[in-house]
Amino acid sequence: MDFNDIRIVLYLFLPLLSFIILIFFGSKIKDKSHLIALPIIGLTLLNSLSLLFKSLFSHHGLHLENSIEWFNTGSLVISLGYMIDNVSIIMLCVVSLISFLVHLYSSEYMKGDSRYSRYYAYLGIFTFSMNGIVLSDSLIMMYIFWELVGLSSFLLIGFWFEKPNPPLAANKAFLTNRVGDIGMFIGIMMLFFSFETFNINELVNEISSESIYLTIAGILVFMGAVGKSAQFPLHIWLPDAMEGPTPVSALIHAATMVAAGVYMTYRIFPFLTPDALMVVALIGAITAFAAAISAITRNDIKAVLAYSTISQLGYMVMALGVGAHIYAFFHLVTHAMFKACLFLCSGSVIHAMHHSLHHLDDHHTDPQDMNNMGGLKDKMPITHAAMLISTFAIAGVPFFSGFLSKDGILAGTLSYYHNHHGWTVILPIAGFGAAMITAFYMFRLIFKTFYGKPKKPEIFKHIHESPFAMTIPLILLSVLSLAFIFTFDFNPLHADGWFKDMIGYGKHNFLDMNEIKHGIHHAHDQAMILSLLVAFVGIVASIVFYYLNKVNVDKVSKFLDMIGLYRLSKNKFYVDEIYNLFLYQPFMKFSKIASIVDWDYYDQKFIDSWGWITLKISKLSGNADYNILDQKIIDGTSHLTNFTSKKLKKIQSGIIQNYLLGGFMCLVIIFLLIQQFN
Repeated sequence: MDFNDIRIVLYLFLPLLSFIILIFFGSKIKDKSHLIALPIIGLTLLNSLSLLFKSLFSHHGLHLENSIEWFNTGSLVISLGYMIDNVSIIMLCVVSLISFLVHLYSSEYMKGDSRYSRYYAYLGIFTFSMNGIVLSDSLIMMYIFWELVGLSSFLLIGFWFEKPNPPLAANKAFLTNRVGDIGMFIGIMMLFFSFETFNINELVNEISSESIYLTIAGILVFMGAVGKSAQFPLHIWLPDAMEGPTPVSALIHAATMVAAGVYMTYRIFPFLTPDALMVVALIGAITAFAAAISAITRNDIKAVLAYSTISQLGYMVMALGVGAHIYAFFHLVTHAMFKACLFLCSGSVIHAMHHSLHHLDDHHTDPQDMNNMGGLKDKMPITHAAMLISTFAIAGVPFFSGFLSKDGILAGTLSYYHNHHGWTVILPIAGFGAAMITAFYMFRLIFKTFYGKPKKPEIFKHIHESPFAMTIPLILLSVLSLAFIFTFDFNPLHADGWFKDMIGYGKHNFLDMNEIKHGIHHAHDQAMILSLLVAFVGIVASIVFYYLNKVNVDKVSKFLDMIGLYRLSKNKFYVDEIYNLFLYQPFMKFSKIASIVDWDYYDQKFIDSWGWITLKISKLSGNADYNILDQKIIDGTSHLTNFTSKKLKKIQSGIIQNYLLGGFMCLVIIFLLIQQFN
């Protein structure tokens, strides 16, 4: 094992060490648990940053790969290993950075929680699971860590299990993801039985021809991403998952777990057929647009960000589908920074609201409802500045990172439409429409939370800025939301720089990537103008509605409700209700019927009747055995034997004359019998 192997093994297993220490000895460490977890995650961050700098200053980047044999049946050999390239290095940096900042932030946010050490242990096992996905060189290893991420997210979402909602949300997330994971596993096995390998690079090199079989296999593997990255129609778990602690929302539902699906799809992108990519693009477009519409009517600050996350993930998936995979990964990274910042800012606001409500002994006011906020700008200047910067980024404003990555995605949709025409016009419409709505609802969040008059003056009086442990991550993430960080170029409209150079366009087995690159380049100016226009419209509309208050929002809502649009957004397109009507209720009714059939008929009528028959037969058998066989036959035979032996005992007298007389009598009898038969 060389130095690189040791470094990768350490990177992978250090968070697991944190989990083991805290889960077994956390009861002794208690409120000092962060002193164990923070240095360990800090080491993984330093490790990943050293890989990043080494790759940046290398002419051809880094490419490290190694594997060991897991098991061998003779005809089947399964290996587990790691694969390090520029993409995985950047992803490792994202995971370790966000994890470290969430660990730091949580030291203050979760202070005083009765299960403080367990919380940090769960963060450790989650980080370990994500590292495993990023480092995996094969689909089977990725699938193992994929399921482990599902388990660790279940533990974190349902962390406050004493409350009624978190356990339900954890179950919903776990079961919904299992639907996608089943499809993913079937797709992986289809690929294995065709190409006899799980290794991603080997699959990329061996797959050379399109087929319906390969299209189906690719779509099935992508189903895993539909679950993990909350794509339509398996997106329903993510808004409910906000029941977990807010730092968990930043870690799982903004930067890492939900990005795992996009990362996995990026890895298998080279061998996805054009037909499979078309399905991917359509699902991404539907998700991006529908989630953006659903976010408009949310009043819970975390719910707005939850639907925003779903929408942005839809952007990434749509980018993969149209061939702009470089911008999908670009947006994954930029989104990780500004969305983690937004979630942690919302946590800062909620923390301040909780503190104020606790001071007032108010247990009824919802600290997450934006209708209870307003005017917090002066009370929480750092939180306000960080949230405003990250809002500019997600809205696609120049000088901020979201503009660069989103612009490339929108150019990709225009290029795709120019090449295919027809129904593909849905993609740019969904992309630009979602961009405008995103700008509107995000600035709605800013204005309702930080501007205007306080909705609850008595609460506002006790609001104050969060401690340094919570504001330092906000400052750092807001800086990382600037466009300059990803380009080192002060031109706000120019996306080229170290990040794009490091990723590269790569290859695709069935698409001409040079043609796609040129198509995106030619559509860039048109996409940029349109994206700036829609962002401007969305921001101005939000200013008019929620900052200047020039429009009566209630009247607009009633008008939209009359034509059904408001209800459509408020009820999240009735997806949960549709599932409840056509899936949950029929399943529960079927389960109830199955239970009745099983208990009332199968158990009581069939099984219990067999038991009754068995008892009757056993009773008859017992009577026959005891009264007839034992007493009449067995005991009768023994009685007869005993009687005979007693009688025969008398002829054994020991007197020789009696023996001679007996022998003589036998001879006489034998003689008479012979005479009789003759």
